[in-house]
Amino acid sequence: NTDGLELRDRLPRVAAFELDGFNLVVPHGDPFGSPDPEILHDAFPNAEILVFGHTHRPLLTLVDVVVTAMNPGGAGARRFNLPASVGILELGPGIPPRGRLVPIGS
Repeated sequence: NTDGLELRDRLPRVAAFELDGFNLVVPHGDPFGSPDPEILHDAFPNAEILVFGHTHRPLLTLVDVVVTAMNPGGAGARRFNLPASVGILELGPGIPPRGRLVPIGS
């Protein structure tokens, strides 16, 4: 949401796709104000995995028992006095997603 209009106009606001048998939805999250897993699950009820950003607050949780929600945090310049981090999701057909949040930098 901070890239120039030329780039933002070429990219979708939400990416939705299937990967290893899972329905993934990847919204940045800014249209939802301060997005959280429940708000995004309500907006995208068919998603089995939600990966979102905007808040830069790392989060890995289950929603509705079977929906995995992840905010990988922010890997770029430090924002909101939060440490930099990335998220890693491991997917395989027929097994639940495995995820972890990894701090980066110092």
